[in-house]
Amino acid sequence: MDKAEALTVGVVGCGNHGGALAQAVERSDNLRLVACADPDAVASRRVAAFADGVSTHESLADMLDAADVDAVLIATPHDQLAPLALSAIRAGKHVLVEKPMAMNEPQAREIEFAAASAGVTCMVGYSFRYGMAHYVYDLLAQGAVGNLRAITGSIGTPRLNSGWIAQPESGGGPLLFVGCHLIDLALWFTGEEPTSVFATIQHRPDTGVDDTSAIQLQFSDGRFAQLLVTQSAATFFYDLHIIGQSGSIALRGRNFVQFEVEVHSTALAAYRDPTIIRPTMRRDHITMMLMPELAEFADAIEHGHPPGVTASDGRRVLRVLEAARESAHTHQAAAPGAPMLPAN
Repeated sequence: MDKAEALTVGVVGCGNHGGALAQAVERSDNLRLVACADPDAVASRRVAAFADGVSTHESLADMLDAADVDAVLIATPHDQLAPLALSAIRAGKHVLVEKPMAMNEPQAREIEFAAASAGVTCMVGYSFRYGMAHYVYDLLAQGAVGNLRAITGSIGTPRLNSGWIAQPESGGGPLLFVGCHLIDLALWFTGEEPTSVFATIQHRPDTGVDDTSAIQLQFSDGRFAQLLVTQSAATFFYDLHIIGQSGSIALRGRNFVQFEVEVHSTALAAYRDPTIIRPTMRRDHITMMLMPELAEFADAIEHGHPPGVTASDGRRVLRVLEAARESAHTHQAAAPGAPMLPAN
């Protein structure tokens, strides 16, 4: 596609991830970066420099008034995601909103309804699905583990000591920052929502955000997922182990582009012996994760089909997270979607 005919895109939130999304747009054949918005003028100018002729704005409202954009990519602190997504949707724009898409399920439900009512595409930025996790999903689709029975997973970061990511009011803490990825993958791999959630959540006494959380999901047919999320790790990491009656798959990584998948299967001849797959690293995570994600977003807009990660998918993750918080509060299992008790 000629770049001049590509969908025009504005980026809102010009921090690290907003800048990465802008670079992914610029490398894309079917999207074109034309505007960016951030109250930090230095940040917006830095992101605008990734392409020619990109206008800069202090806010989404200013950008919508002054720039002709088909779609908006939103990569702001968590508490700003839902209000900005709603504003863009109500202006008739297609939206890719970064995970976790909102602070809670009611906000996510409002986004889902608004997008459906406006007839625009709304995609949630669970980019793990387009990088390391799609290798696991493809193996599951081939029947590598047979009847999936259990998932164990962990993800961690070093201490989140400063900035919005360390503040409860802005949605800080590892549960919303990285733990939502684990929950999204558990729901994606099993293809269903859990019937009950049991969780223990430890909070930091200094910042008040979650520190380390242990979450167990139980599904309708007796399957389980046990997940650990922490900000007490020495470095960023993620580990997943999927167990089925015909085999197992393990995913291990210490960054977004260097990871390995180990598969052992009695159902697939190619993996009768334990096999380790180390995909070739291609440039950076922008190429390996964000470009495929944005290609899916653009294709959904062009052809009018639901994106790979829908607003409904994002809402389900938040529903599980709310059940986890409720369980930690009551010390009992909680059902996703059940009425929440008021916090102390």
